[in-house]
Amino acid sequence: MASIGLRYPYYAKYNYNESTGEVTYSGGGLLGKAVDFSAKIESGDDNNLYADDGVAESDTSFGGGELTITTDDLTQDASADIIGVKISETTVGSEKVTELVYDEDMQTPYLGFGVIIPRRKNGVTSYRAVVFLRIMFSVPEEAAKTKGNKIEWTTPSLTATILRSEAEKSPWKRETTVESLATAKAYIKQILNITDATTGGTA
Repeated sequence: MASIGLRYPYYAKYNYNESTGEVTYSGGGLLGKAVDFSAKIESGDDNNLYADDGVAESDTSFGGGELTITTDDLTQDASADIIGVKISETTVGSEKVTELVYDEDMQTPYLGFGVIIPRRKNGVTSYRAVVFLRIMFSVPEEAAKTKGNKIEWTTPSLTATILRSEAEKSPWKRETTVESLATAKAYIKQILNITDATTGGTA
């Protein structure tokens, strides 16, 4: 089965209640329109049990990972949500503008993150909905290029560390493959507690 696209990079703030052991999500939305996505998963060091001069058991459990998502745009509101920067207002001449402030008070939050990967096999399209249950984004790199004879599009790329959730049995990813795009979207929204109101009804 081949992947034939990428859609809807959802995010929501991760919340863990130590007293109840419950993980919940809030304040979710869309990062933008998806351009490119990858997730590199690291296994823990091989942990082998030797018996009768050979390996009897082996464990290479999840050891972390890195997620990269490129979007068409990254709004100030989304930046504030996922990086923890402050949005403030300042006056330039007679005009009031909003700005992002990166300072020592920044507290980058843990997030849940989901994306939809359309797939096709034997002419039939399905939708793989993938949710990483706990990630933390790094401050994105800056990149731009002067315009020449031909426009070269520059899009924001974000990198995040993938961690285990603090829920029971420490899950780190959930996914499903379904026939309907609407079901795939609903699956991610249900896990991340996202409503149409939080996305402006756009996705």
